[in-house]
Amino acid sequence: MKTNHSIILIVFLILVYGCKESREATEKERENWWLWTANWNPNNDQISAGGTQDTLRLFSSESYQLVYNIPLKGTITKTKWHPMKNILAISMQNEKSKSLILDPNSNDQIVLDSLDESGARAIGWNYNGELLATGDYSGILNIYNESGGIIKRIDTKQKGLMGLDWHPDKNIVTVVGERISIYDFDNDSIYDIKPRKEDVLMLCVAWHPNGRFFVTADYGDFENDYTPLLQFWSANGKNLKNIKKSKAEYRNLKWSGDGKTLATASESLRLWTENGDLLKESKSENLLWGIDWNKSDSKIVTTDEKGKIIIWDKELNQIQELTY
Repeated sequence: MKTNHSIILIVFLILVYGCKESREATEKERENWWLWTANWNPNNDQISAGGTQDTLRLFSSESYQLVYNIPLKGTITKTKWHPMKNILAISMQNEKSKSLILDPNSNDQIVLDSLDESGARAIGWNYNGELLATGDYSGILNIYNESGGIIKRIDTKQKGLMGLDWHPDKNIVTVVGERISIYDFDNDSIYDIKPRKEDVLMLCVAWHPNGRFFVTADYGDFENDYTPLLQFWSANGKNLKNIKKSKAEYRNLKWSGDGKTLATASESLRLWTENGDLLKESKSENLLWGIDWNKSDSKIVTTDEKGKIIIWDKELNQIQELTY
């Protein structure tokens, strides 16, 4: 009996120790669960989120419950819902997987042809969903049709493209990296803007819904004491306003549908007016990466560098943390 008791004790300790090791591994793994992107579906109110976890996650925006886990090898750098249909464009980085168009109901996937094996960080549909653009790490702007067929490749002469956004009612796309490039698809023309005298990496861009101006934001350079800038630009590229406020890089930014409020993701969640005046600010526990508004402009979803997905109201109160 003593022998049996000893064996049982040993097995019990192994199980306890093993569970502890498993739990610690999970916690350690979550330290690198950077969630790069969040996107609210305007067609059926689902929320997409993805990052370094090799998984696209879709949540219900009513119950905030997880609806789908869709395995995708590689880092999901951006998701963008089609403006009219329930399909999702996804940019991917690393050599594991290429960017794609996904039908979440059928799980049908259309892989987007790209010359850059390291992947892409920028993706977006034009205003009517007939064109899709990706910006890759070699500075190539790829234009596809709605079915994912390649139409044009434009060499922006940049080292890499970090973000892009289409004009709200024209086939003009603005891309950012080491500078700003504005490409007119209909006229097949492109011109560049040097955003600031310092060399900094630009991360995101968002056209205002009225199409008269757009906003860019950058990484800054903390070693050289270059503060990250939020910059307002006219449609033809004239600098309108520069704002020094953030203590960390701006990872993403998004206008509300009515155009009254700009939300920015950094070390804080901030809301701005059309003129660039700060409305509200809420310090985040972790650096924010992804950001988007719901269809009614009443809520904001953010993701962060520790894998958290938070729903906020317009007063910047945290309503819900999504679990998965």
